[in-house]
Amino acid sequence: MLEKIFLFLSQLVKSVLSLLKVLIRSRFFLPKYPVRAAEFYILGNGPSLNIALNQHSESLKLNALLCVNGFSLTEHFENIKPQYYIINAPEFWAQNTLVGQTFEKERGTINNMTKSIVEKTSWGMTIYLPVQSKQNKSFIQYFKSNPHITLAFYNTTPVEGLKAISHFLFSLWLGSPRPHNVLIPSILIGINSGVKNIYLLGADHSWLPLISVDDENRALVNHKHFYDEENSVNKQMHKYGKAPRRLHEILEKFVFSFRAYFELKDYAATKGVKIFNCTPGSFIDAFDRKDLEKVLKDSVVRK
Repeated sequence: MLEKIFLFLSQLVKSVLSLLKVLIRSRFFLPKYPVRAAEFYILGNGPSLNIALNQHSESLKLNALLCVNGFSLTEHFENIKPQYYIINAPEFWAQNTLVGQTFEKERGTINNMTKSIVEKTSWGMTIYLPVQSKQNKSFIQYFKSNPHITLAFYNTTPVEGLKAISHFLFSLWLGSPRPHNVLIPSILIGINSGVKNIYLLGADHSWLPLISVDDENRALVNHKHFYDEENSVNKQMHKYGKAPRRLHEILEKFVFSFRAYFELKDYAATKGVKIFNCTPGSFIDAFDRKDLEKVLKDSVVRK
């Protein structure tokens, strides 16, 4: 009994702190740009996305698609013409996150991603950006220079604690499970849009076997993407504008991400939304698995 009371009180404290964070950090009354579809495909940048795009791009482009972060660097961007795009990494707009000669190449890659989105998009596309990105006015104006792009802003305030309170804040678009991975806000947008089914592609999350620590005690991770799988190398993870992450900080970040998927699964159930993972070999254990080829065939039948 005492343990249950303690658990409730600890969750209540987290909820109170989350409410305070929302009041301080979140922007209220943001215009909502929901996904206009019954079925929603989120394309993560994991290595397995190569297989999905090579085998099913023609079928995929007939559906509502959301691409993430660096997808614009690939030839697939102009081929499938996604209606939705999301950027979550602060490196895109916060210049002080990648400083020094070591990060010159990464800064160039980030700039090329943004440039590719603006210069290549010749169709109507909604881009979801964290509300904090408004701080960089030139970054926002650059997107607005393309008349085909509509900007939508979302709150990234982390919300924890009692489910009822968390779900209420999620539903108002005021907060999110800790958004340590771009898939988390992507899924939340789908749920809040009222789509019937959400399908995840390229959501490998298979970093755990790729973690190492070198002789200088630097914790390294090989973050492979479908567009750089062969050239990807082990490197340090950096906190927002701070020193490199230690091993325990890397693992903690992964814990937040994997736990967030279970939180989203619970929230989706309250909205009648189903989430399916169509990523072969994915490490995400929260969502039911489905074969992409079968999903696409069934989708054609329903249409």
